[in-house]
Amino acid sequence: MIEKLKIATSEDVAYFYSASIEKDTERGCIGHVRGDFGKDGEAFWATWFEHISSLKTPDFREELGAVIQALTEQGLLQNRSGMHDFCIKHPEARLPSARHSDVYGFCLQTAKHRYYLRCFPRAGDYNFYLYCFARAERMNELSSPLHSPSSAPLKQKSELER
Repeated sequence: MIEKLKIATSEDVAYFYSASIEKDTERGCIGHVRGDFGKDGEAFWATWFEHISSLKTPDFREELGAVIQALTEQGLLQNRSGMHDFCIKHPEARLPSARHSDVYGFCLQTAKHRYYLRCFPRAGDYNFYLYCFARAERMNELSSPLHSPSSAPLKQKSELER
């Protein structure tokens, strides 16, 4: 299901951060998870931020859970020290354009989605952002006439919505 975790390239850097609504739509950004490991580095706190709600399907939600589980098992999302150890072993994953020198970027793909994980294994800040995108092939499927919003009947607006 999950292809090998890869080190981010310079072309990937833009996918580790939020963009304009137009850019998110163009890129197929479903949303992102922001998380941290708490004060002691052992907790797991995560919040979902939706970008394009129409792409957040039940299949995607299930897959996202599996991706987070796999990243936890690999040590990246297990705790802050595990993330730190993983990142230190991959200095080439440092994101050169980041605010701090200890921000790392990794990517992975599944059959339908691409994931970009930005890691910051430092106490007192959010430790990771996992940006989720529909793959280009999936975006092409969704933009076909069968899936186009223009093929759906338009909903008449009520007075309260105008």
